[in-house]
Formats: sequence, structure tokens, C-alpha cells
Amino acid sequence: MIKQYGVAVICIFIFILFSFNRVVGQNDVGKIRCICLDAGHGGKDPGAVGAKTYEKHIVLDVVRKLGDMIEKNYPDIKIVYTRDKDVFIDLKIRTKMANDAKADLFISVHANSVGKNKGVKGVETFVLGSNSSEQNLRVAMKENSVIRYEDDYSVKYAGFDPSKAESYIIFNLIQNMHLEKSLSVASMIQKELVKNTQQVDRDVRQAPLWVLKDASMPATLVEIGYISNPDEEQFMMSAAGQEKIVRSIFRGFEAYKNKVEKNSVLLHKGEEKTVSLTSSEIISSTRDGLFYAVQIASAKEQIKNLKSFELEDDVKEIQTGDRYRYYVGDSENYEEVREYLAKVKKNIRDCFIIAIQDGNLISVGEARALERKK
Repeated sequence: MIKQYGVAVICIFIFILFSFNRVVGQNDVGKIRCICLDAGHGGKDPGAVGAKTYEKHIVLDVVRKLGDMIEKNYPDIKIVYTRDKDVFIDLKIRTKMANDAKADLFISVHANSVGKNKGVKGVETFVLGSNSSEQNLRVAMKENSVIRYEDDYSVKYAGFDPSKAESYIIFNLIQNMHLEKSLSVASMIQKELVKNTQQVDRDVRQAPLWVLKDASMPATLVEIGYISNPDEEQFMMSAAGQEKIVRSIFRGFEAYKNKVEKNSVLLHKGEEKTVSLTSSEIISSTRDGLFYAVQIASAKEQIKNLKSFELEDDVKEIQTGDRYRYYVGDSENYEEVREYLAKVKKNIRDCFIIAIQDGNLISVGEARALERKK
């Protein structure tokens, strides 16, 4: 495949991957303050075409109603819309809007289609991944085809062709640091959709979806039904159907919000919340070179009082950018840290692996690539 695609093009892909996928800065592991809601397609891109309507119209209605429901129930949460009317937005711009707003969650809403087979039906949610099963790749190709509506798309996406399977080699290089939380929110939304709409459960899947690639926060894409199926198209167009869909996504989000805030560590202005650690003090890290570790907490201000989390290792602190990060189990061996992660998760469910090089936070994918070059 590499021979067919060309070494130069692969190098360009890797450069773009690391340019766009560098860690912008992890949001506080705490309250959900901002959500970016993305209505798929729009403007000159109709999305999937049904017998009576277009995908772009259905998903815009759902996203607006979802935003209204979140604002009504959680007025302190900021809602950012990638589009709130029938306009075309580039895929890269959608996640850039979320990143610029420092959103804590990205939810993209779509309707599915499967050619002339009107019998296919059901709901499914996706997170970013390199799973290239035929079915998942088909969905990815459909959703990524929107880039053809963008000016100079072959230049902006470095020759990426959404219709060619070999283009998706780029996604095999991506290590999504937010995968676990993305899977968590996707699973909760999927569970609520199936329960409340009584639609077929097509499960939570991983797929190489460009709209999720550059998100620097947990992100999921929700396929709310098949517009190619007359019954599901009618359901998605109806006020009652949209109410069930919106309430299902809201309940999934709410369950995720409650889980994150319950299990998180966050310092509020003028208020200190403590968690427990075995060590009596926090050790400032002075380690150079490239290493991996299990991050257990992050905050914009130093955490001065941490009590026992029942961990065997000392907790170390490092400042990267404008954030303080607290980690355990640091090692140059990625597999050792991965094994240690499973152990830490018994006490801290929201912990995850980070990579640090000479005091700077980099993506785990980039770190692994640097190791392979040695």
C-alpha cells in the first residue's frame, strides 16, 4: 500500500497528522462548561437524500432542539453551534470551532443512508478510530465525502480521497487521547437512543471520520436513523420523533456529565476539592527525555492538598503550558505504562496515558512515532 501511495505522500500525511493532532491543552477534568454541537452537512452539501427531505435539514432541527434543552436544564453550560442555519461549513472548521471555544465535548449529529436498500434501519454512534471493517469504512466514506464540496480540498487534505480505501492509512497512525471518554459518552447516547426510540441497536463503532480527527476533547458522531428507510425518515421528520431523539441524546449527555463530574478532580476559584493519594507530598518532575505516564488529575492552579487515592507510587507534578498535571507510573516503556493504567483504573476511572518529551506534553501517537524512528 505504501509503495502504491508513495513515500512522499505518506510523509505529508504524517506531517499534517501531527500538525493538527498536537494536544491543544486538556480541559479541566471537572465540570462540563462548554459543548460544541455539530449539525452535519449544510448549504450546498445536502448530506443523505431521502424521499421527502435532506439529511442537512433533519439534523439541524435536532441540534437546535438539543441545544435548547441543554441550555434550559443547564444554563451555566455554553453551547457552541458549528452552524445554526443552512450553510456549508468545512470539516476542519467544525472541530476548529470546538477547539477555539475550549469545548469539553463535541457531538456531531447525522442521518445515515444505504443506497437503494430501504430495509436497513437503526441507530449507531461513532468515535474516531482506525477500524476499517467494510461497514464502518462505508459510513466513513459517506461522511468524509463532504470535503469534495470544499474549494481546493485535494490541497487542504494533502491528496486525501474519501472514496479510496488506501487514503485511510492516515487514521492508522492516530492515537486518540480522548478515546475512552469518547466511547463513554457514545455508549450512553446509544443506550438512550435505543431505549427511548425503540430503533434497532447498531452499536457503538470506531471509524476514520475526519470531522472527529482534530477534536481536542471527547467527541462522538451520532447517526440518528436511516433516511433511506421510509419509516425512519418519517420518524426523524416528525415532531414526536425528533422529541424522542433529542431527549435521548440529552439523557446520554447528562449521564456522561454526571459521571465525569462525580469522578473528577477540579479546583474551583476560592474552593478546593481534595482527592486521596498514598504519598504525603507531591514531587515536582525534572525528568528529561521522552516518557509515558498515567495522568490522574489536571488543573489550572496547583493542587496543594491531595490525600490518599490508595496508589503505590508517588504522585508527580509537571507544568505544561498553563496547566499542572499530576501523574504516576512514569516509564520510557509504553507497554509498562499501559499495564499500570489498568491497575490505577481500579481506583481512578478517568485516568489515561500521556506522553511527555523534555517537559512538554505531546500526543501518544507522536511519541510512538518518535520511538519508531530511533
